Amino acid sequence: MNKQNRREGFINAAETLKDEETTAATVIEHEPPAAPDAPPEPVAETWPVKVKLLHKSVRGPKGTMVNELSFREPTGGDINRYGNPCMVDQYGDVVILDRKMTMMIAALSGVLQPFIETLDPRDWNSCAYRLRGFFIPDPASW
Repeated sequence: MNKQNRREGFINAAETLKDEETTAATVIEHEPPAAPDAPPEPVAETWPVKVKLLHKSVRGPKGTMVNELSFREPTGGDINRYGNPCMVDQYGDVVILDRKMTMMIAALSGVLQPFIETLDPRDWNSCAYRLRGFFIPDPASW
């Protein structure tokens, strides 16, 4: 009449055997998962790096309208002149420093800074995120 409550940690041997029999009947043979392949080699950048401006054209050299920015390879001298546009915070997140990145985009593309400042914010972010990998340290060197 009164059924005793089961307490955690106590095993009833009869129920365990019955459970093992039912699970043994329903076990399906699976192949072991394949060993993961080695990670792909990082793609070597080919310079110049090009970013299409999808939202708004910008005035380029000699007054022409530009729909795509072409960036030359950054150097240590660029960081010395304009500052490092990216930093890694204490949580490991990459933070883009806006003013420095704007100056770096202008320097690497050959488009004057006032014209870079007229970029659509989505295009500016596309350029900044495309370039940020060149201004953070390689994790393998930590």
